[in-house]
Amino acid sequence: MISDSDILTLLADVDLVDIGAGPVVALAHGAGGGVRENFAGLIAAGSGLHRFTGPYYPGSGASRMPTASLSIDDLADSVVAAALSTGAGRFPIIGLSLGSAVAVTAAHRHPEHVSALVLTVGLARPDPQSPALVRVWRQLARDGHLGVLAELLLYAANSPATLHSMTPTDHAAAVNEIERTYPPGGAAHAELVTRVDVTGLLESITVPTLVVVAGQDRIVLPATARLLAGIPGAELIEYPDAGHIFTPAEGRRWADDLVRFLDRIDQ
Repeated sequence: MISDSDILTLLADVDLVDIGAGPVVALAHGAGGGVRENFAGLIAAGSGLHRFTGPYYPGSGASRMPTASLSIDDLADSVVAAALSTGAGRFPIIGLSLGSAVAVTAAHRHPEHVSALVLTVGLARPDPQSPALVRVWRQLARDGHLGVLAELLLYAANSPATLHSMTPTDHAAAVNEIERTYPPGGAAHAELVTRVDVTGLLESITVPTLVVVAGQDRIVLPATARLLAGIPGAELIEYPDAGHIFTPAEGRRWADDLVRFLDRIDQ
C-alpha cells in the first residue's frame, strides 16, 4: 500500500507528465526514452477522453540523475504514485519496452490500484542479445560517443523497411534528433534491462491485458515480447512489419487499438 507520505517521497525531484481529461491512465516509458517522447501519439489521440500521467525515470526529462543502480520495484512504485497523486484509486498502466516490465511489476505489487495493462514491444526478460547491446550502449555513452550511439539506436529501433526508405538527409536528421533528445540517464536505464525478469510474475496477474508485438523488433525480439501473453486471458496483437519504434502510420494504428481497448475495459 502506498501512503500519502510515500507518494511525496517517490515523486520528489521527479518530472511528471499529467495531460488530458477523463479516467486516469498511467504511463511507463522505455529505456532511454521518456513519457512525452514514447507516448506523444497516444496522448494526442486520446487526451480528450483520458488523463495520461507518468513519471520520467531518473536521469530522463527533468528528473534527478540516479545515484545508484535503478530498481524495477522503485520505478513501478513511482508510476503508481504518479497516478495516485491525481486522486485516482484504480487505473490501467500502459508500458513500452522496459516500461512493460515496470507495468507488470506495478500490477503485481499494487493489485488494488492497477485495473488493466497494455504491454507494447515489452521486455519480459533479457534476450540473449540484450547484454551485448547494453554493453555497447553503455560504453559509447561512457566514452561520450553520443553520435555513434544515436546511429546504433536508429538502426536497432527501426524496421528494415523504414531504414530502407530513408534518404541521407532523413538519416542525418534522425541521428541528430536521437542525439539531441538522448537522456543523460539512458545508460542506467539500459543497465536495468539486463537484470529484469518478470516471467515469474505473469501467472499472478489477473487484470485485462493487451500485449502488442512488433514483428521486426531488433531491440526486444518478438519471441520475448510474446512471453507477456502468458498473463492469463491476455489479448495479443502483432504488427508484422513494425520495428521497436513505430512509424507514424503504425503509431496511429497502435493508438487506435489502445484507445479501443481502454474504452472497452471502461464499460
